[in-house]
Amino acid sequence: MIDDAVISDRQAGALCNDMKNNRLKLPNLFVLGAAKCGTTSLYSYLRQHPEIHMSPVKEPSFFCRQFQVVDNPIEYFGLFECGAEKKAVGEASHVYFSNPETPPVLHTLFPNARFIVILRNPALRSYSLYRFMRMLGYETITSFEQALAAEDRRFDDPAFLADCPQYFWNFMYFRSSLYDEQLLRYFALYDRSRFFILSLAELAEVPGLWMERIFRFLDVSPDAKIDYAPQNVSTYPEIARETAAMLEQRFAPMLARLPALAGRPLDLASR
Repeated sequence: MIDDAVISDRQAGALCNDMKNNRLKLPNLFVLGAAKCGTTSLYSYLRQHPEIHMSPVKEPSFFCRQFQVVDNPIEYFGLFECGAEKKAVGEASHVYFSNPETPPVLHTLFPNARFIVILRNPALRSYSLYRFMRMLGYETITSFEQALAAEDRRFDDPAFLADCPQYFWNFMYFRSSLYDEQLLRYFALYDRSRFFILSLAELAEVPGLWMERIFRFLDVSPDAKIDYAPQNVSTYPEIARETAAMLEQRFAPMLARLPALAGRPLDLASR
């Protein structure tokens, strides 16, 4: 249904050559998301490290043709101008995780990139995304349950895609929480050693421990002083118990597959 990549493989290769010939800085780190999983806090912690440069625009989303916040290549790569002391140079666009066309483009341009993926309880994540879209005024359906019921119709409706007022996958509350499918798209292209996967609950409980592990993963000093104040914290009425139970049942097969993909069990129960 969504079959246009932001640029073709040939264009991506040509752009890569141009960047190398002109000595332009290339990003080598991407925080993939998922949305409403703590990416803003993670981005804040990363950008405080003296050996890490994160783009001043948190989510440029350049490699997602349907939802580009920054759509000019010169402006995009200008986000990564930094000193030689920066070992990790990156950005945090959650759309790269849910958009199926992004992984092959990133692989063409950045075959040696590293990725950080932060996840949370998928039922709570789906509900939080719905409340966020309601708050912004993009979601017109007045109950989460009705929005879930409308997802199949929306997914198969070309008119909804064409007239979508915001990023299409942000209306796919269930589908965009299928973490296994999204990880497998990347694992088909990149070695799994290039990924650091954690959960929001883990990061929130002991941020210093997990950020030290992330810093080691990125080959930067693990001893940087970071202010671990949480960012972009939202409060909503709790999800209905019956709805949560229904979603937990629907997500159960995915959750059963996830530990093998992540390489370890993830704490996805508490947040």
